[in-house]
Amino acid sequence: MTDNYNRNPKGTNQWVLRSNEEIQKIIDKHPTWTKKDFRGEGKLNPNKKNALLTRKETDRPGLKFYQVGKRINLEKIFKHSTQQSIEEFKSKKIDLETLRNRASTKQIRDNMSKEEKSAYDKKIYANLTKSQLEEKRLRQREYYKRLNERGKDL
Repeated sequence: MTDNYNRNPKGTNQWVLRSNEEIQKIIDKHPTWTKKDFRGEGKLNPNKKNALLTRKETDRPGLKFYQVGKRINLEKIFKHSTQQSIEEFKSKKIDLETLRNRASTKQIRDNMSKEEKSAYDKKIYANLTKSQLEEKRLRQREYYKRLNERGKDL
């Protein structure tokens, strides 16, 4: 005697797995979302009730998520960057990390008073090597040359 303990022999109301194509369409609709946002655990979608995908679905191989890891707020970085740094970044002369470091340094210096800047500069210049001092002199020479040329154009 074999007992069938299946309480749902017809298999009605069973969950049907979504295909990778269907899941990718959902991901394409929200390009700024991370995996956690799709699961209802992130910053852009913090409510678990509004989750669009399950953890098993987000862990499937072959899906392309547009936002991975920490989000980059370029507006904030550009706000604290010089125009020259922004142009170098857009022309791919410098990478994002260099732009971020420059913006951070500029933001710190903008919050300093003149006396604090002067003391900070003296401390930095005291530790420069001979080659760094020579490079600094050349940069200053070029800067003053450009400044004088600009003054003649006015």
